[in-house]
Amino acid sequence: MKKKHLVASALALGIIGGAVAVPNAIFADSDAVTSSANTSTYGTKDELKTPGNHDVKTPGNHDVGLFKTKDLFNVVLDGKSPLTEFSISPGYGHVKLRVKNNTKATLTFTLRHVNSGDYLLTKYVGAGEPFTWYSTDSFSNGMRAGDYEIQWRAGGAYVDATAWGISATSSDEL
Repeated sequence: MKKKHLVASALALGIIGGAVAVPNAIFADSDAVTSSANTSTYGTKDELKTPGNHDVKTPGNHDVGLFKTKDLFNVVLDGKSPLTEFSISPGYGHVKLRVKNNTKATLTFTLRHVNSGDYLLTKYVGAGEPFTWYSTDSFSNGMRAGDYEIQWRAGGAYVDATAWGISATSSDEL
């Protein structure tokens, strides 16, 4: 008989605890959660050299002066000839592009500097293949700042791929 009362008491406490915990979790301040989870720390070389800022570190204890990159794009490509537009900021001319071709045909992409109208390169990615391109492969000193676009084609087939790009202040940061 004592076991039944003990089980019933434990169940009652569990239900009461759940009734208190669930609403608190539902109505918690979501800004507090996302701001702390997604915070990135960036610093410039000048900030690192100023008095008092000699030990600027990220939460993982990394020197932020070593990591100067910017996201350019992260896209899912679909359609007959999708277009990706992005800009490279001054000083961030070293670029890395990563493509995953899910199409059953070869994927062709053409990079164009919009401001000048210059077509800079055309690359091919085999069916079902990943591909990584570094700007140093074609532009040893980096790419010029400005607006760019990439035209994606799959020989008349429907494009099914993902792509992302980042830029950095030096090729070592890619």
